[in-house]
Amino acid sequence: MNRDTRNTLIACGAILAVFCILIGGVYAYSGVNPPFSTINSSSMQHINDESRIGTIDTGDMVIVKDPDRHDIVTYVEGSKTGYSKFGEYGDVIIYKTQTNNIIHRAMIHLTLKDIEYHGDEIMCQTWYIPSLEGYNDWTLTKNGSNVLNDDTIWNPVENTIRIEKDHKEIVFELTDVGYSDVDVPIKLWYLGLDKEEGYNGYLTKGDNANTNKNFDQTSLSQMRNKLVTEEDIKSIAMMEIPWLGCLKLLINGKNTDQIPTNSIVDLIVSIVVIIAIAFALNYVLTRKRN
Repeated sequence: MNRDTRNTLIACGAILAVFCILIGGVYAYSGVNPPFSTINSSSMQHINDESRIGTIDTGDMVIVKDPDRHDIVTYVEGSKTGYSKFGEYGDVIIYKTQTNNIIHRAMIHLTLKDIEYHGDEIMCQTWYIPSLEGYNDWTLTKNGSNVLNDDTIWNPVENTIRIEKDHKEIVFELTDVGYSDVDVPIKLWYLGLDKEEGYNGYLTKGDNANTNKNFDQTSLSQMRNKLVTEEDIKSIAMMEIPWLGCLKLLINGKNTDQIPTNSIVDLIVSIVVIIAIAFALNYVLTRKRN
C-alpha cells in the first residue's frame, strides 16, 4: 500500500471515528430511539417560503430528548423567564395522536381541579392554571365582555377559573402570542366534558401564524377538546439540524412542495463544503507526511 493510499484511509478512518462518537453521544443524550425527527410540514415555520436557522422549518431535522429527562417549559412560563426554543418562548414537544405525530409548542398547562354535579349533569368546572400568576397577556370574556374582575369566575389568589354550565361559552384567550402577536381563544368548558377531576395537560399550537392561528385543541380534528397529556408526549425537540431532513422527504416523495427553496440550496452547499473540508484535510495530512 503506497503512502497516499494509507494517508487517505487514515483520514477517512478518523472522520468515521468522529462521526461514530458524535452519533453515540447523541443517542446517550437523547434517550430516545431514534434520537432524530424529520420535520415534514410547515406548521412551525416563521416564514412560509423561507427556511431560517433557529426555527423549525419543513425539511429540518431535530434532535429529541426523552420527556422523563427534561422538565417541559410552556410558552407562558418561558415568556416570564426568557426561556425559549426555536425562536419562541417555551418548549416544542412531539406528541402522538391516533393518526400521526405532531410537533408543536407547549403553550400552557391546565388541570381540571374540581367538578360539581347535579345528579349526573356537570354544573360547574374549576380549572387550575398556576402559570397565569404574574402573566398579563391573557383575557377571560363572556359575550364579548371582559370578566377578569368577576371574582366568582377568576380567583387570582388560587389561580383558578370557575365556569358554571350557564356560562359555558366563557372564552379563555392568550393574547399577543408569538412573533405575529396573535390572539388564541378556547372555551375551557368543552375541554372538561366527560373528564374526571385531576385531568390535566397542555394546550398546544404550531408557530406558523398563517396556517396555525389557533390551539390544536380547536383546529385539529384528532385533538378537538383534548389536552396533550404526559402519556401523549413522545419526546421534546432540543436542537435543530438544518435542511438534513430534506433528503428523507425527497427520497420518500412526501411534502416536497412544502420544502422552502433555500433549504435545498443550503443543503447542497453544506454537502459540498463538508466534502471540500474532507479533501482539504487529506491534502494537508499528505503534504505534512511528505
